[in-house]
Amino acid sequence: MNPAPRGHAPARSIRRAYVVAGAVMALMWVGEGNEPAWAHALRATFVLLVLPPLLLRTDRHLTTAFHTSARPGPALTRLIGARVLIVSASLVGSALVGHLLDPHIAFDARALGIRLSLVLLTVPLQIRAARRARAGGVHPATRPTLSAPRLICAKLGLIAAALLAQTLLNPYVANAQLLVAAGIVLTVAALGPTIHPRLLVTHPTPAPREPSPARTAA
Repeated sequence: MNPAPRGHAPARSIRRAYVVAGAVMALMWVGEGNEPAWAHALRATFVLLVLPPLLLRTDRHLTTAFHTSARPGPALTRLIGARVLIVSASLVGSALVGHLLDPHIAFDARALGIRLSLVLLTVPLQIRAARRARAGGVHPATRPTLSAPRLICAKLGLIAAALLAQTLLNPYVANAQLLVAAGIVLTVAALGPTIHPRLLVTHPTPAPREPSPARTAA
């Protein structure tokens, strides 16, 4: 999952968001304990290529609808439901990719269920954050948002570094994937807030339409 792109959020909230993002990426990296490092990397890359483009665009559209709707309840339901659906679908797809990469490894429905349960546990936090953002009165169109291409490039670099680290550690450490997962959490938590401004893009707000000359003359 991606940290919330709140341009006016305090530094503490941004750091907390990157800690959560790092934990999610580490959980995705660990996956099956007996998977080779390249399988970890391919599963993580699959989620990376699917999740940000779909989630960021959908989130921006539905967040705008939530802030401008006269009935915020149904709009919030659509917003949270779309987030959960996209993230859950990417997790299921990642698990299927891992199974296809090595059919001899049994499909771990329990591990997948734990990940999906963690996604559902974030729903109350998402609802609270969305309501607080709407109460703040700041329209989402005026805030910078995360750029999917920049986010993908940053995470691809992290995945490449994690793959290299696990490849080097495997001959010497029994549970190298756990050490790499811990390194992912620490790296994202430490460097995420620093590079966060570089991952943002400002969308131009549409200019108000000027009345036509005919209407002005009338």
